[in-house]
Amino acid sequence: MSDLINLFNKAKLLIIVFTFAAILLSEYSYPQSQGEIIYKRTCIACHTIGSGRLVGPDLKNVFNKRSEEWIISFVKSSQRMIKRRDPDAVVLFNEYNKSIMPDQNLTDDQIKDVMRYIKKQSSGSGQTTALTEDIKSSTGMTIDEAGENEVSAGRNLFLGKVRLTNGGPACMSCHNVTAENLIAGGLLAMDLTNTYSRLNAPGVYSIMFSSPFPIMNAAYNNNKITKDEAFYLIAFLKHADINSVNQQPVNYQSNFILMGLLGAAILFGIYGGIWWNRKRKPVNDKIFKRQLKTF
Repeated sequence: MSDLINLFNKAKLLIIVFTFAAILLSEYSYPQSQGEIIYKRTCIACHTIGSGRLVGPDLKNVFNKRSEEWIISFVKSSQRMIKRRDPDAVVLFNEYNKSIMPDQNLTDDQIKDVMRYIKKQSSGSGQTTALTEDIKSSTGMTIDEAGENEVSAGRNLFLGKVRLTNGGPACMSCHNVTAENLIAGGLLAMDLTNTYSRLNAPGVYSIMFSSPFPIMNAAYNNNKITKDEAFYLIAFLKHADINSVNQQPVNYQSNFILMGLLGAAILFGIYGGIWWNRKRKPVNDKIFKRQLKTF
């Protein structure tokens, strides 16, 4: 009997040891590198590695096309290089519809870590880094199939007439889209009127879910938009882009002046009417007149 108990205890100990070892292996067999962490935080919204162009170029084997020094300078401030008329930077800027790459506050070593990660991915090892899922609504509708109802839903979400499910701010808080009967939006971020033709649906979709812009990240970090909301917003942006040539923003300045003058006239009329019925004589006027007659 004691032998059976000892055997049972040994079996339990072995199970515990193997379980503990499995947990350790699962945590440490495939550690996430610093370069991978930075890439997924700052690069994946605009770039793929081996899955084609997105907002920016495909980064597969980029180290074979540009020097390490050039890449570090471009990542830190692409616009500075463009202003200096660096030929490769200018070509890239024009090729990708003059989309501005945000400056990255990264050290040389951090950028080198990212480059090592890209090199590893370029060789075919590791996990995929492309945001390549199809952009469809929950009903299976594609962007090309989106109609007036989907565009209208996107417009209402953009304007804030319909609140985002998770409580994020309306797009027009920071962005503007030029369209008929659409009030001008915010100026904090870029104008989105022609963003669809510059970024295409995958680019817009990618930025919505993995933005490289710090302010947008702060606004939506804990208030993620849903896939359906992204679908409707992209449908609206596509419609606004296609029709942007024929659309003119409402001239709210002239309307504001006209309404201001009309409002002032109404207020003057109301106050004038009230003042017209004012008491024009002193309270004791009749007493004064009666006293004057007695003299």
